[in-house]
Amino acid sequence: MSDGKLNTKSYGMIIPPNNLKTKVKITVVKDGSETESIDNADAAMEAMGDTFKEWLEDEVSKFDKCRKDMCANPNKEHMAALHIVAHDVKGQAQTMGFPLITLVSASLCKLIEVWENVETFPLDLLNNHVDSIKVMLAQDIKEKDHPIGKKLTDKLINTVFDFADEIEAKKKAEEQPESD
Repeated sequence: MSDGKLNTKSYGMIIPPNNLKTKVKITVVKDGSETESIDNADAAMEAMGDTFKEWLEDEVSKFDKCRKDMCANPNKEHMAALHIVAHDVKGQAQTMGFPLITLVSASLCKLIEVWENVETFPLDLLNNHVDSIKVMLAQDIKEKDHPIGKKLTDKLINTVFDFADEIEAKKKAEEQPESD
């Protein structure tokens, strides 16, 4: 509560100088040339499309190697290598025009992240993910609503999230103290 006395302390506010205007060129475009710049950037990205596809093909080769290693000898090292490739593809495929490959890679990342025992990792589901990515790349499936791509993606995502839900439920059940 207040005792009726006014606070006699004074406070000051320090306002830093705004030097941003001297560092940024502000342009006002009224003739539509901003859309020309965007169109030029889109054209440059499209021209690089073949390079993007080559990069993605290289990544799919890495996926294949990681899959073979994991199937031959499931261990943490192979799982980590697989996760790195899946994460790289997840982060880049959308930019390269393959949004469904991004979703499949994200699904595989999720599966790797929730699975606790490397020795029991579902290799058939790993194979399904890698094979789906290979099909989408070979068939040049870029549209999110492509019937084959959508069917593959939806099935994998649903399966992985079902696994994730089961794992989470199991963890919660194990954490619950047993009642008499």
